[in-house]
Amino acid sequence: MKKLLICCLFGNTANSLAKKMQLLAEKKGHPLIVGAVGLENFASVAPAFDGFLVAPHIQYKLAEIEDIVGNSRSIAIIESLPYASLDAEKVLAFVMAQMPELVA
Repeated sequence: MKKLLICCLFGNTANSLAKKMQLLAEKKGHPLIVGAVGLENFASVAPAFDGFLVAPHIQYKLAEIEDIVGNSRSIAIIESLPYASLDAEKVLAFVMAQMPELVA
């Protein structure tokens, strides 16, 4: 079971998206756990996760996030529209395309 963490500024929108993605992943049979966190708590929970999605409005923090994670795990920035509309289907498809190791 792989774990995916969605990070946004405070964690609220990421949490809503994570819940929708978790239900969709379960429905489709993907062995994936989707979590969410605000930027402030990212460093403390990141070690427990296998891949990371960054909200588009905090992509300027990507270098900081990469410093915390290192280069051993996948990191991607979510496209603005699917993120803002909480489109779990599109974001999960993005994860499957960008991070196939998480959903295989």
